[in-house]
Amino acid sequence: MFVQFRLFNPSQLGEIIEITKKNLTERYNDFVYLDIQKSWPSAFIVGMSDQTMAGFICGGITGEKEARILMLAVDTPFRNNGIGTGLMTIFEQEAIKVKVSKVRLEVRTDNQGAIDFYKKHGYSISSLLPSYYNDGSDAYTMEKLLVQT
Repeated sequence: MFVQFRLFNPSQLGEIIEITKKNLTERYNDFVYLDIQKSWPSAFIVGMSDQTMAGFICGGITGEKEARILMLAVDTPFRNNGIGTGLMTIFEQEAIKVKVSKVRLEVRTDNQGAIDFYKKHGYSISSLLPSYYNDGSDAYTMEKLLVQT
């Protein structure tokens, strides 16, 4: 499967919302995605298979040397094709460009597939966040130190 990775364009907002609805449990207002994109445009990346959006990643810079992955989703038909890995790699490269030394994210404690994916990419669980999600579910904070080149 050939996938192109490129920067998110606001004209793709509808596709982002659809992937979010199908693959993530939290819901956000449209302006949230646009605010994320405005705050760090080079870290809002989409994966396109032909003309279909297969997945996306977005995040922000939360501290002097820390970035946070806010959302990462790969649509179910496109999973296990390296798209998540590609998105993660590009996000981390963008973080290194702006001298970020650590990336942090939150993941549901019951989402073992995502936890395993993040561990495979060098992330480790650093804390438990009780009742973190809107439905009362717990989350883990996972972190990774980045190697500066």
